[in-house]
Amino acid sequence: MNKLKIALGAQLLFFAAWAGYELTSRNAPSEEFYLETSPVDPRDLLSGTYVALNYPIGGPQGDNCGYLLKTALSMFVKLEDKGRTANTPDGFVPVLEAAECSAKEPGGKSWARADVQPAFGGRSAARYGIEKFFLNENDPRKDARSGSVIAKVKIGSGRRLVLLDLVKKI
Repeated sequence: MNKLKIALGAQLLFFAAWAGYELTSRNAPSEEFYLETSPVDPRDLLSGTYVALNYPIGGPQGDNCGYLLKTALSMFVKLEDKGRTANTPDGFVPVLEAAECSAKEPGGKSWARADVQPAFGGRSAARYGIEKFFLNENDPRKDARSGSVIAKVKIGSGRRLVLLDLVKKI
């Protein structure tokens, strides 16, 4: 009976630590910024209610990006303001774009980690973990169409992008 209690306690501790990590990574102190989305079909009636977003930074065009998309499993992408803006209900906001890529974790605040998704016969893509997520059926964001919204994000722990909100473009 003691072994069972220890096993159950270890599982409870594991999941509590995991939940704590997820909550703290979202609240990591970092700058919030916006990313543009590009059109993609967001609904699949067989899979449930989710939003699927596609980002121009999924195909980064900066220094070393083409090479790393062909050869690496993961990479770091530098996001910077190149002068693009999007019109939102709160006014014009700057939209960050991919500037360069690196195989090793560089210094600086504006680098995001991406996993490379290989494509057979096509072009590989960088995936940041914010491309597809499930929502409650009553969530107003469930009808968000990629291309009609911009994503408000920030860089969390492990240099992973954290989606904070979807803002409708005007």
